[in-house]
Amino acid sequence: MIICVPSMESTGLLSKISTHFGKTPYFTILDMENNEIKTLETKKIESRHAGGKKTPAEIIIEINPDVVLCANLGLKAVEMLKEHGIKIYVEASGTVENSLKAYLNNELKLADENTACSEGH
Repeated sequence: MIICVPSMESTGLLSKISTHFGKTPYFTILDMENNEIKTLETKKIESRHAGGKKTPAEIIIEINPDVVLCANLGLKAVEMLKEHGIKIYVEASGTVENSLKAYLNNELKLADENTACSEGH
């Protein structure tokens, strides 16, 4: 299972979670097997907010993870990712490691139109 986490740094599990999905500078990508990390990769992204050509959601679709863990995200991103069969969990906080533990302990909410951020997205 591939898990993608929008993050602020390239420090792996110690990276802080990005609180603004649309402006995240990195994705921490974890390949999991039996709840254990097989591989961990950090990908620097250049989304439209940073002068790039794609939105973070479009970049995630190219990565093709099974799951995204994030603090929050807008309804358009939720819809785009769900259309591609990607499950999105919100209310992740702290570090990538904290968020992964919360996900594995079923402590995060599955994103839908009621959990989507409404900050002009």
